[in-house]
Amino acid sequence: MKTKRLFYISAALGLFAALLIFPLAASGAVKDGLSMCVRVIIPSLFPFFAVTNLLNELGVSKLAGNALSPLSSKLFGVSGQGAAAFIIGVTGGYPLGASYIAGLRRQQLISSDEASRLLIFCNNSGPAFIIGAAGIGIFKSSSVGFFLYAVHILAALIWGVILSTGGSGDICYDDDVLAEKSVPDAVTNAIKKSAEATVNICAFITAFSALNGILDAMGLLSSVSGEMSRGTGAELSWCRAFLAGILELGNGIGSMEGLSVSPINLALTAFILSWGGLSVHFQSFAMISGTDIKTARYMIGRFLIALTAAALALLGGAILY
Repeated sequence: MKTKRLFYISAALGLFAALLIFPLAASGAVKDGLSMCVRVIIPSLFPFFAVTNLLNELGVSKLAGNALSPLSSKLFGVSGQGAAAFIIGVTGGYPLGASYIAGLRRQQLISSDEASRLLIFCNNSGPAFIIGAAGIGIFKSSSVGFFLYAVHILAALIWGVILSTGGSGDICYDDDVLAEKSVPDAVTNAIKKSAEATVNICAFITAFSALNGILDAMGLLSSVSGEMSRGTGAELSWCRAFLAGILELGNGIGSMEGLSVSPINLALTAFILSWGGLSVHFQSFAMISGTDIKTARYMIGRFLIALTAAALALLGGAILY
C-alpha cells in the first residue's frame, strides 16, 4: 500500500513539474478542452441528462422495467430496468449510461451485481457524437457515421448477451409506477443532478486535454507514435490517434482528421468509440461514486467490447468500403 501511495505521489509531483516546464502547452490544451465543452459537450449532453433524470425522478424507469422485463431477462439476465439503461446509454452517450445505472441502484431498483454487469455494456457513445463527430466530422459521410453507430451498438449487445451467463434477471412488476409524483421536486432534482454531472464531465475532459498537451510538448506522443508506426507499418496519424484515444475520446477521434475511409481506419475509429478513453472511465466512476457498484471488471469489459467493435468494423468495412 505504501509503495502504491509513493507511486501516486511521484506521478503527481511529475505532473506538477511538467506544468512548470510547459505552462503554455498546458494552458493552450485547457483552452481547447474548454472550447470543446462549450461547443459540443454541454449542448449535447446537458439536455439528455436533464430529461433522463427527470424521467427517472417521475418513475418512468419503473414503467420501462415492467414493459421490458421479459425480454431483458432472456437476453441479458437482468431486469427490465437493465434494458432501459441500455437504451439510455446508446442514445444519450458517455457517461449517461453510468449515471442512469447509478440512479437505478440508489433507488434500489436493481441489485449491485446487476448494476456492475450493466455498467460494462450499457455505458456507450451516443449517435450525436458518432454520426456527427466521427462520421461527418472525420470521414465527411453520414453513412459512415451510421455504420459506426450500428457497429457500436452490436458490439455492446454481443457482450451484453455474453455477460448474461453470469446472472439471471427477475421478471417482476411494480404496481406503483403511475403513483403521483411531485413535479416541482422532480424537476429541481433532475436539473441539479444534470448540472453536477455536466460539470464533472467538463472537468475531466479539460484535465485530460491538459495531460495530452503536456505529453505532446514533451515529445512523448510523437516519439511513441513514431516507433509504433515504424514497427507496424501503420500511418503516423493512425498511431497518434490510437494513443490519444486511449487517454481521451474527443482528442482520439479529432486526431484522425485527414484519414481516408478504409477498413483499418474504421476499425480504429470503432475501437476508440467503444473504449471511450481513460477520461470517460473516470467520468463514469464519478457518476457511480457513493454506490456499491463494483468496477473490477469494467475496464476489461470495455476493452473487450472495443476489440469486438474493431473486428466488426474491419469486416464490415472490407465488404462495404
